[in-house]
Amino acid sequence: MLLFQGIRIALTALKENKLRTFLTLLGNIVGTMSVIAVVSLIGGIDDYVREEVAQEGSNVFTISRINVFEAITDLDTFLKALARNKVIRLKDVAYLKDKIPSASDVGAAANRRDRLSHGENWAEGIRISGRSEEYPMIENAPLHLGRQISRLEVQRSSTVTVIGWDLYQKLFSGNDPIGKKIKIGRKHFTVIGVVQDQGTVFGESRNRFAYIPISTFLKMYGARTSLDIKVKAADIRLLQQAIDEATMAMRIRHRLRPLEENDFSISTSQQLISLWERISNSIFNALIFIASIALVVGGIVLMNVMLVSVTERTREIGLRKALGARKSNIVWQFIVESITLSLIGGGIGILLGFTIAAIISLVSPLPYLIPLWAIIAGLIVTFLIGLIFGTYPANRAARLDPVVALHHE
Repeated sequence: MLLFQGIRIALTALKENKLRTFLTLLGNIVGTMSVIAVVSLIGGIDDYVREEVAQEGSNVFTISRINVFEAITDLDTFLKALARNKVIRLKDVAYLKDKIPSASDVGAAANRRDRLSHGENWAEGIRISGRSEEYPMIENAPLHLGRQISRLEVQRSSTVTVIGWDLYQKLFSGNDPIGKKIKIGRKHFTVIGVVQDQGTVFGESRNRFAYIPISTFLKMYGARTSLDIKVKAADIRLLQQAIDEATMAMRIRHRLRPLEENDFSISTSQQLISLWERISNSIFNALIFIASIALVVGGIVLMNVMLVSVTERTREIGLRKALGARKSNIVWQFIVESITLSLIGGGIGILLGFTIAAIISLVSPLPYLIPLWAIIAGLIVTFLIGLIFGTYPANRAARLDPVVALHHE
């Protein structure tokens, strides 16, 4: 009964003092709203990143001259590797194919941006992907039309290409492109396949590419271009074993002594996930600190408003005490009021947080997620704010002398 009575009194106070109520709840609303909005967006991006990495293959790793992740995490190491590490050649790819028993496929890869055209239609900044014949088994490239690049075409440096969905639509307007000619840079290629629509990543299309034989790529863009070696482990459980075998084979290939550092880099999809987790955790921790300040300020405002409420209701408190109310009854009443006000602010903040996340997701490529734990955590935090900052006003009300309180004007 006391619980519902305290809630009723708190709701009555909300209606009677609307401006004061708004100022009281503002800190809790802003703090909770900020946390919920960012948690929703970060949670959505986390799931999105994991899903995209899973599509690329969690049992695939890349051997390259340098690790681009190091440019973000350790610039000094990146610059040192840039100066020291050796260029990776097609001979290195051929050498590794027999040296990694745990791998099912080993292929060469290289990328460059260039212009594509067909008749009067053209597209700028297209990713030209030089690939060996193993790429369909290593990468996610299911076909909509045609066929993939063959081993013979790689050996002969044929001018054939498999294009992405956007190029199929832009250059050929959805008409059959198989056997038609397109121009990549200054060279003409025959279209032999079209990859299915790959969707977008954070609003950026994944369909603006053209696969060509790696040998043709090197003739067009320079034989000294350093390649990436894509390795697919036969099973996810063999991934680390395949990495170890590849590392040993590359060290032997480059004649490195036992104490010498690797002059190549190996990266996995897990590194991308780990990098994003570090970034998202930093953002989340920084926001928690900022939101905590807002919540503490909101708690202080709540405490002061409750103190004003105690002063305004001094006669009521004295009357209740005169009629036999114990200190615990008075404390309970004001704590229930404080918690009710805080939870209302938290609830509004949660709704606004999810609303803001949904709006951001609609107007931008950022996905969002509604995690149940965030709702529960938001309600628990606002409950504790109400409990902690409502305790002092409640104790002050309970300590009032009933005789003095009854004579209060």
